[in-house]
Amino acid sequence: MEVIITEWALNSYLDLVAHNTFSGAEYRQQIRPDVERLKTYPSDPKFQNGKFWSPAHDSAGIAIPDGYKMKWHQIGNGRAQLRLPVGMLSDAFLCEAYVKRDAKQEKRKLARFKTHLQLIRMGRYSLRGKLP
Repeated sequence: MEVIITEWALNSYLDLVAHNTFSGAEYRQQIRPDVERLKTYPSDPKFQNGKFWSPAHDSAGIAIPDGYKMKWHQIGNGRAQLRLPVGMLSDAFLCEAYVKRDAKQEKRKLARFKTHLQLIRMGRYSLRGKLP
């Protein structure tokens, strides 16, 4: 499976880096290797861990079709709760990453994710790269 970096993912990554949400070491040693696990989805046992990988749900609590969240806890000096929505279609599409602050903010981010998935299905997204 290929891991597709969308413009939403790239922009959110650059924003998180600009705000020092995580260190370079955390990115290289924890976040990037976890994202690369998507290449072997679902065979990696870490995808069975609900604290790391779970279906994404909309504000009504209904699972978003093909939508999942990667989750990291206690990242960076601010001990952030980092989330990366991933669309699991023919390939893994990385969408807009964010720091979870509260339930209302997460619902808004997942509503945007639901829209992003619709746009991906229609081919209306900007490809910014693929993980090698």
